[in-house]
Amino acid sequence: MICSTVQILGSGISQVENNKIISTIPKEEIQLIKLSHDSRSRHPFLRFLTGFVLMVTGLILLVAEFIIAEGGIVSLQMKSFSFGIPIVPIVLWAMVGMGVWLLIGVFQGRYNFLIKTDHGIRKIFFEESADIREIRDLVTRAKDEFGYDIDVTLLDSMHF
Repeated sequence: MICSTVQILGSGISQVENNKIISTIPKEEIQLIKLSHDSRSRHPFLRFLTGFVLMVTGLILLVAEFIIAEGGIVSLQMKSFSFGIPIVPIVLWAMVGMGVWLLIGVFQGRYNFLIKTDHGIRKIFFEESADIREIRDLVTRAKDEFGYDIDVTLLDSMHF
């Protein structure tokens, strides 16, 4: 049986991409399986901190810039045209935008099976678009058909 990019068989659990098995964890090696949800970011705290600092600094400096009303306008001359580009507000809005983008990235994630084996802990990831109801059905079928005991305490906090 397969759900998203995870395949569960009587012999083990596999990561599948483009109909090819990428990695397999044999059932004999599995000590514990837990459903979890992780951020896409490798270092979520660092990403959150950087995004928060960029966003807050940009917003504070934008408010200060408008209070001071200097505007940061640099005049450019092109033949007979003269116009000003507000460089400081553009840079500050870019800082705010980058900060928001970094913060959003921290909270986006995907589901996975955290599998404890004799050789350490491994993760088998679902696609980001995987539906939690399909994952719940997969877990139920894996328990009924193959006897896998999967910890799904994550589902207890969710409302379907």
